[in-house]
Amino acid sequence: MTTASAGLLGAPPPPVRRDPMVLTWVVGVAVSAFGDAAWVVALAWTAAHTLQPALAGAVIGIEMFPQAALVLVGGVIADRLDPRVVLVLGQVARAAVLVLGALAWRAGYDGAATLFAIALSFGVAAGLTLPSGMSLMRQIVGPDDFGTVMGWQQVLGRVMRLLGAPTGGILVAAGGPVWAMVLDAATFAVIAAVLLAVVRPRYALPRAEHARWRDSFTDGLGYLRRSPTARIFVTGLTALNVFVSPVVALGLALRVNGSGWGPGWLGVADGALAAGAIVGSLAAIRWQPEYAARSGFRVLVVQGLGLAAVGIPFIPAVLAGMAAVGVTAGLASVWLSSAFLKAIDPAYTGRVSSVTSLGDMTLMPLSMPVLGALAGATSVLTATLAFGLSMSLLCLFFGSRRAIATLT
Repeated sequence: MTTASAGLLGAPPPPVRRDPMVLTWVVGVAVSAFGDAAWVVALAWTAAHTLQPALAGAVIGIEMFPQAALVLVGGVIADRLDPRVVLVLGQVARAAVLVLGALAWRAGYDGAATLFAIALSFGVAAGLTLPSGMSLMRQIVGPDDFGTVMGWQQVLGRVMRLLGAPTGGILVAAGGPVWAMVLDAATFAVIAAVLLAVVRPRYALPRAEHARWRDSFTDGLGYLRRSPTARIFVTGLTALNVFVSPVVALGLALRVNGSGWGPGWLGVADGALAAGAIVGSLAAIRWQPEYAARSGFRVLVVQGLGLAAVGIPFIPAVLAGMAAVGVTAGLASVWLSSAFLKAIDPAYTGRVSSVTSLGDMTLMPLSMPVLGALAGATSVLTATLAFGLSMSLLCLFFGSRRAIATLT
């Protein structure tokens, strides 16, 4: 069985903008994002320069398989166990894997086996712990501040990724992947220390108390069947990345390459997306609408138009489209994430968020070749128009549903 509600433990927390615990947690997450960005670049560079292309691609992509296979288990873990403890164990495990990887690399095991071991271990850790992050948010932040804190995390996360990526490139160029491993391990240790020393639950989080784990899993599926709001969120949030990621990754590259503009414009367009996302998240923190879910889906109708513009063979149109995608992503991600946490029964936070994550992990890789095939059979503009307009229509549909329209 599950408890139906979550209540405040102890005295009310201070205003979130002056809350030392929440601010420290947000900074810790940002530090970890910096290390992750550095390691991702170092891993990609090392794989590309030391392995055959097919093997390099396998090393870079292999992490997704254990993550997808285990994320539903991670959702059950998040709803049964203490999410803070789960996250600490996950951070410590990843730090240990990187330290062992660095030692192995220094000892001469500098090949695919070490890189595969690190990537697979990361996939296992991410799958088992990712849903606990959403559950922890409900334990330390009041519902009225979900949007603000998630906005902070998204802004700092994007800034740290922009800074971490070139740092990873510098480190791997200077001395191989070892220093990037050490840096990322240190950031995992930082966030584990913050969780242990600073973070304490403030809100009671209902726990799934089934005798068998399998019953907790089936109860989560039953909740999705019973709750139209949860179903719309899962379907809507999963469907969005099916359209967005292929266009801003593959579609943009095809447009730049096909127009002969040169790779520099690819970087400029990516920069427009990142800058727009930061601006959008900052705006979402400042202006939080009364009906956040409806506003989020309506903003994404505009994002679909931005995606369509990415295929236009005219540089200003592409840059404007990418900037529009970034701004609307920043706005909608804050508003929809906040509305999601408020709307989902606290006892099912981990299980519902794990289903959304699984949808992202499985559908995005499938949609990428669909866009490529459509662009090859017709044109890049036709492909981006199809993906963008389909997204606009889908978001218009979701935003008009009664289960969504009245959510704050």
